[in-house]
Amino acid sequence: MIKILNQQPPSTPLSKVERAESLGLLRLSIVNRIKRRMKYVEEGVARVERASGITYPKYYIEPALPVVSSGVEIEELGILYARTIPLIGEGGLEIYVELSAPLILHAIRTTIHAVLAHEFLHYVEFVRKFTRLETISDELASTIFESRYFDSSKLYDAKMLFKDKALIKLIERRFSNGLVDEKLNQKVAKMWIRKRLPIVKLSPESSVIKLPISFILNAKFDPLLISKLNEWERQNSGVP
Repeated sequence: MIKILNQQPPSTPLSKVERAESLGLLRLSIVNRIKRRMKYVEEGVARVERASGITYPKYYIEPALPVVSSGVEIEELGILYARTIPLIGEGGLEIYVELSAPLILHAIRTTIHAVLAHEFLHYVEFVRKFTRLETISDELASTIFESRYFDSSKLYDAKMLFKDKALIKLIERRFSNGLVDEKLNQKVAKMWIRKRLPIVKLSPESSVIKLPISFILNAKFDPLLISKLNEWERQNSGVP
């Protein structure tokens, strides 16, 4: 299991990348290219905020390629270009979007936008579940909450959340049981995996995290998002 509770949230979106460069894990040329391409991340974040009316959660660039492996061969790796993860820092529980360095380096602009929007749906669903203590039953007595954060987990409905129809179509086109972008996969295999740049291997079991109930109950989520969630769900249920 990933030790999420002990992972300190990054101080800035690029702090982990800069540390990787200082430790000699990434070349300066790669770090500089990531910094140049951050404009596509910033554009995507702004687009999601305009489409939803909600502030995007904190995000950071992971200076490695997270993969899920059930074996030792490259062909058996499942790439995780991005994840939405609850982290606990000094301020308590917060939900972060993690974007992998290879995604930023090798994805086209529209793919980066689609990934950001897709992860935003995970973020909204996390907030919805946490604020309603959903899926908690026996775990409540033991003060443990289990939540799956890999891409198989439920997403909030993009059509209910976004006003941007082009963005909704982009998400639908790019995501079908994971990110569909063969050109990106080929580039990452050639330019990252085969060059033996940093990879973080995760087991399939690491898709479950455990959080103390006290952290969830004391978490301070975006009040505007909570208000809109209540409004959207009233409209969806037909309750006046």
